[in-house]
Amino acid sequence: MAKKLKFHLPFIWQLLLSPNLNLIALLALLVTLTVTISLRIAFGSTTLYLPVPWYYPWALAVPQLILLLFVVSISKDERKPIRAVLHIPYSEGWIRRSIMTVLAIIVAIFLYSFAIYKIDVSYLMPPQVPKNILGENGFTLVNLFAIVVWVPFVEELFFRGFLLTSWIPKYGHVKSILLVSLVFMFVHSHPGLYFPVFMSSLLISYLFIKTKSLWPAFLSHAALNLLVVIVAASA
Repeated sequence: MAKKLKFHLPFIWQLLLSPNLNLIALLALLVTLTVTISLRIAFGSTTLYLPVPWYYPWALAVPQLILLLFVVSISKDERKPIRAVLHIPYSEGWIRRSIMTVLAIIVAIFLYSFAIYKIDVSYLMPPQVPKNILGENGFTLVNLFAIVVWVPFVEELFFRGFLLTSWIPKYGHVKSILLVSLVFMFVHSHPGLYFPVFMSSLLISYLFIKTKSLWPAFLSHAALNLLVVIVAASA
Protein backbone atom coordinates (compact mmCIF):
# COMPACT_ATOMS: atom_id res chain seq x y z
CA MET A 1 0.00 0.00 0.00
CA ALA A 2 2.83 2.38 0.93
CA LYS A 3 4.71 1.55 -2.28
CA LYS A 4 1.57 2.11 -4.33
CA LEU A 5 0.98 5.50 -2.70
CA LYS A 6 4.61 6.47 -3.22
CA PHE A 7 4.33 5.50 -6.88
CA HIS A 8 1.29 7.68 -7.50
CA LEU A 9 2.36 10.80 -5.61
CA PRO A 10 4.64 12.18 -8.37
CA PHE A 11 1.88 11.57 -10.91
CA ILE A 12 -0.69 13.39 -8.75
CA TRP A 13 1.73 16.31 -8.31
CA GLN A 14 2.28 16.53 -12.08
CA LEU A 15 -1.46 16.31 -12.68
CA LEU A 16 -2.04 19.23 -10.35
CA LEU A 17 0.63 21.32 -12.02
CA SER A 18 0.01 20.47 -15.67
CA PRO A 19 -3.28 22.11 -16.69
CA ASN A 20 -3.83 24.40 -13.72
CA LEU A 21 -0.43 25.91 -12.99
CA ASN A 22 -1.58 29.46 -13.78
CA LEU A 23 -4.72 28.92 -11.70
CA ILE A 24 -2.63 27.72 -8.76
CA ALA A 25 -0.36 30.75 -9.16
CA LEU A 26 -3.30 33.16 -9.07
CA LEU A 27 -4.73 31.28 -6.09
CA ALA A 28 -1.39 31.68 -4.29
CA LEU A 29 -1.51 35.39 -5.12
CA LEU A 30 -5.07 35.66 -3.80
CA VAL A 31 -4.12 33.91 -0.55
CA THR A 32 -1.11 36.21 -0.16
CA LEU A 33 -3.26 39.29 -0.70
CA THR A 34 -5.92 38.03 1.73
CA VAL A 35 -3.38 37.37 4.47
CA THR A 36 -1.79 40.80 3.91
CA ILE A 37 -5.16 42.57 4.13
CA SER A 38 -6.00 40.61 7.28
CA LEU A 39 -2.72 41.72 8.84
CA ARG A 40 -3.38 45.35 7.95
CA ILE A 41 -6.75 45.19 9.68
CA ALA A 42 -5.29 43.36 12.67
CA PHE A 43 -2.58 46.02 12.99
CA GLY A 44 -5.15 48.78 13.27
CA SER A 45 -5.72 50.02 9.73
CA THR A 46 -9.47 50.70 9.62
CA THR A 47 -9.47 50.68 5.82
CA LEU A 48 -7.22 49.10 3.22
CA TYR A 49 -5.85 52.50 2.27
CA LEU A 50 -4.63 53.74 5.64
CA PRO A 51 -1.01 53.09 6.62
CA VAL A 52 -0.24 50.63 9.38
CA PRO A 53 2.04 51.57 12.28
CA TRP A 54 5.64 52.15 11.22
CA TYR A 55 6.97 49.01 12.90
CA TYR A 56 4.83 46.66 10.80
CA PRO A 57 5.96 47.06 7.15
CA TRP A 58 8.23 44.04 7.50
CA ALA A 59 5.31 41.97 8.82
CA LEU A 60 3.21 42.87 5.77
CA ALA A 61 6.02 41.50 3.60
CA VAL A 62 6.05 38.10 5.33
CA PRO A 63 2.98 36.70 3.45
CA GLN A 64 4.97 36.95 0.23
CA LEU A 65 6.68 33.80 1.40
CA ILE A 66 3.66 32.08 -0.17
CA LEU A 67 4.61 33.43 -3.60
CA LEU A 68 8.25 32.53 -3.09
CA LEU A 69 7.40 28.98 -2.03
CA PHE A 70 5.18 28.58 -5.08
CA VAL A 71 7.94 29.68 -7.46
CA VAL A 72 10.52 27.49 -5.71
CA SER A 73 8.17 24.50 -5.81
CA ILE A 74 7.90 24.63 -9.60
CA SER A 75 11.47 25.76 -10.32
CA LYS A 76 12.51 22.21 -11.25
CA ASP A 77 9.63 21.84 -13.69
CA GLU A 78 11.18 21.70 -17.16
CA ARG A 79 8.21 23.58 -18.62
CA LYS A 80 8.92 26.59 -16.42
CA PRO A 81 12.66 27.31 -16.61
CA ILE A 82 12.63 30.13 -14.07
CA ARG A 83 16.31 29.63 -13.38
CA ALA A 84 16.97 30.68 -16.99
CA VAL A 85 16.13 34.30 -16.12
CA LEU A 86 18.20 34.46 -12.93
CA HIS A 87 21.49 35.01 -14.75
CA ILE A 88 23.26 38.35 -15.06
CA PRO A 89 22.24 39.92 -18.42
CA TYR A 90 24.51 39.02 -21.30
CA SER A 91 23.89 42.29 -23.12
CA GLU A 92 25.89 45.39 -22.24
CA GLY A 93 24.20 48.50 -20.95
CA TRP A 94 21.58 46.75 -18.84
CA ILE A 95 22.31 48.99 -15.84
CA ARG A 96 21.76 52.03 -18.07
CA ARG A 97 18.49 50.48 -19.27
CA SER A 98 17.41 49.98 -15.65
CA ILE A 99 18.18 53.59 -14.77
CA MET A 100 16.33 54.86 -17.84
CA THR A 101 13.34 52.71 -16.89
CA VAL A 102 13.27 54.22 -13.40
CA LEU A 103 13.48 57.74 -14.82
CA ALA A 104 10.66 57.00 -17.28
CA ILE A 105 8.47 55.69 -14.47
CA ILE A 106 9.17 58.76 -12.32
CA VAL A 107 8.23 61.09 -15.20
CA ALA A 108 5.02 59.11 -15.85
CA ILE A 109 4.02 59.23 -12.17
CA PHE A 110 4.80 62.95 -11.96
CA LEU A 111 2.68 63.74 -15.02
CA TYR A 112 -0.15 61.58 -13.69
CA SER A 113 -0.06 63.24 -10.25
CA PHE A 114 0.02 66.70 -11.84
CA ALA A 115 -2.99 65.87 -14.03
CA ILE A 116 -4.97 64.47 -11.09
CA TYR A 117 -4.11 67.55 -9.04
CA LYS A 118 -5.31 69.83 -11.84
CA ILE A 119 -8.64 68.08 -12.29
CA ASP A 120 -8.98 67.83 -8.50
CA VAL A 121 -9.90 64.15 -8.13
CA SER A 122 -8.42 63.48 -4.71
CA TYR A 123 -9.19 59.76 -4.44
CA LEU A 124 -7.09 59.10 -7.55
CA MET A 125 -4.06 60.90 -6.11
CA PRO A 126 -1.24 58.53 -5.04
CA PRO A 127 -1.36 58.14 -1.24
CA GLN A 128 1.26 59.83 0.90
CA VAL A 129 3.74 57.38 2.40
CA PRO A 130 4.16 57.86 6.18
CA LYS A 131 7.29 59.83 7.04
CA ASN A 132 8.31 57.32 9.72
CA ILE A 133 7.68 54.22 7.59
CA LEU A 134 11.12 52.80 8.44
CA GLY A 135 10.55 53.16 12.17
CA GLU A 136 13.30 53.47 14.71
CA ASN A 137 16.25 51.53 16.08
CA GLY A 138 16.43 47.93 14.86
CA PHE A 139 13.19 48.22 12.89
CA THR A 140 14.80 50.66 10.45
CA LEU A 141 17.09 48.11 8.80
CA VAL A 142 14.46 45.36 8.89
CA ASN A 143 11.84 47.56 7.24
CA LEU A 144 14.36 48.90 4.72
CA PHE A 145 15.31 45.36 3.73
CA ALA A 146 11.65 44.34 3.45
CA ILE A 147 10.68 47.33 1.30
CA VAL A 148 13.76 47.67 -0.91
CA VAL A 149 15.03 44.09 -1.26
CA TRP A 150 12.55 41.42 -0.18
CA VAL A 151 9.33 42.77 -1.75
CA PRO A 152 10.88 43.73 -5.14
CA PHE A 153 12.69 40.40 -5.44
CA VAL A 154 9.69 38.20 -4.63
CA GLU A 155 7.30 40.24 -6.76
CA GLU A 156 9.65 40.28 -9.76
CA LEU A 157 10.30 36.56 -9.38
CA PHE A 158 6.57 35.84 -9.38
CA PHE A 159 5.19 38.42 -11.83
CA ARG A 160 8.02 38.59 -14.33
CA GLY A 161 9.94 35.37 -13.66
CA PHE A 162 6.86 33.16 -13.63
CA LEU A 163 3.67 34.83 -14.90
CA LEU A 164 5.15 36.82 -17.76
CA THR A 165 7.40 34.02 -19.00
CA SER A 166 4.46 31.59 -18.77
CA TRP A 167 2.03 33.78 -20.68
CA ILE A 168 4.28 35.02 -23.50
CA PRO A 169 4.24 31.67 -25.42
CA LYS A 170 0.42 31.64 -25.20
CA TYR A 171 -0.55 35.29 -25.67
CA GLY A 172 2.49 37.01 -27.15
CA HIS A 173 4.53 39.86 -25.72
CA VAL A 174 2.01 42.70 -25.83
CA LYS A 175 -0.98 40.85 -24.36
CA SER A 176 1.19 39.17 -21.72
CA ILE A 177 2.67 42.48 -20.57
CA LEU A 178 -0.82 44.00 -20.37
CA LEU A 179 -2.23 41.01 -18.46
CA VAL A 180 0.63 40.87 -15.96
CA SER A 181 0.43 44.63 -15.45
CA LEU A 182 -3.32 44.45 -14.82
CA VAL A 183 -2.85 41.72 -12.20
CA PHE A 184 0.04 43.63 -10.64
CA MET A 185 -2.10 46.77 -10.58
CA PHE A 186 -5.08 45.18 -8.84
CA VAL A 187 -3.02 43.73 -5.98
CA HIS A 188 -2.23 47.34 -5.02
CA SER A 189 -5.52 48.29 -3.45
CA HIS A 190 -5.43 52.11 -3.50
CA PRO A 191 -7.12 53.67 -6.59
CA GLY A 192 -4.41 56.32 -6.61
CA LEU A 193 -1.83 53.60 -7.23
CA TYR A 194 -3.56 51.94 -10.16
CA PHE A 195 -2.07 54.04 -12.95
CA PRO A 196 1.43 54.43 -11.40
CA VAL A 197 1.67 50.70 -10.69
CA PHE A 198 0.28 49.73 -14.09
CA MET A 199 2.71 52.03 -15.90
CA SER A 200 5.61 50.82 -13.77
CA SER A 201 4.76 47.21 -14.57
CA LEU A 202 4.55 47.94 -18.30
CA LEU A 203 8.00 49.50 -18.38
CA ILE A 204 9.64 46.95 -16.08
CA SER A 205 8.10 44.09 -18.06
CA TYR A 206 9.50 45.58 -21.27
CA LEU A 207 12.91 45.88 -19.57
CA PHE A 208 12.70 42.24 -18.50
CA ILE A 209 11.93 41.08 -22.03
CA LYS A 210 14.69 43.16 -23.59
CA THR A 211 17.39 41.99 -21.13
CA LYS A 212 16.07 38.42 -20.70
CA SER A 213 17.04 38.60 -17.04
CA LEU A 214 15.27 39.21 -13.74
CA TRP A 215 18.04 41.38 -12.29
CA PRO A 216 17.42 44.60 -14.27
CA ALA A 217 13.72 44.37 -13.36
CA PHE A 218 14.61 43.81 -9.72
CA LEU A 219 17.09 46.70 -9.75
CA SER A 220 14.49 49.09 -11.18
CA HIS A 221 11.80 47.93 -8.75
CA ALA A 222 14.16 48.21 -5.78
CA ALA A 223 15.33 51.67 -6.85
CA LEU A 224 11.73 52.90 -7.11
CA ASN A 225 10.88 51.60 -3.64
CA LEU A 226 14.04 53.19 -2.23
CA LEU A 227 13.13 56.53 -3.82
CA VAL A 228 9.65 56.34 -2.26
CA VAL A 229 11.19 55.75 1.17
CA ILE A 230 13.70 58.59 0.74
CA VAL A 231 11.03 61.05 -0.42
CA ALA A 232 8.74 60.03 2.47
CA ALA A 233 11.52 60.35 5.06
CA SER A 234 12.60 63.76 3.80
CA ALA A 235 9.08 65.20 3.51
